[in-house]
Amino acid sequence: MDFIKGVRSVLSGEVLMSKITKRRVAIVGLAFLLALLYVVNHFHAIYIYREINKSEERIEKLRAEGVAIQSELLKKTNRRNSVMSLLKAKGSTLEESKCPPHKIIYKPNQSVHRKKKK
Repeated sequence: MDFIKGVRSVLSGEVLMSKITKRRVAIVGLAFLLALLYVVNHFHAIYIYREINKSEERIEKLRAEGVAIQSELLKKTNRRNSVMSLLKAKGSTLEESKCPPHKIIYKPNQSVHRKKKK
C-alpha cells in the first residue's frame, strides 16, 4: 500500500512540491553539475591520451625514416672509395696522399714581440 502511495505521489508531482524537496533543489543541481563535469573531463582525458599515443607513433615512424635516410646518405657520399671513383669518373687528376698530415707548430720569436720601454 505504501509503495502504491509513493508511486502515485511521484506521478502526480507531489514529491516536487514538498518543502524538503524545494530546499534541496540547489544541492541536487550542484551535484548534477559536478557529475556532468566529471564525465566530460573523463572523456576529454581519454581523447588527449589517444592523441598522445598517435603522436608518439608518428614520431617513432619519422625517427626511423630519418635514420634510414641518414644512413643511405652516408653510404653514398661519405666513403673514401666512392669519392675517389667519382673523381676518376669525372676525369680528375687528384690522387690520395700517401703520407699522413703533419701538425705545424709556430713559435714566435719573443724578442721581436717585446714592447720597448720608454
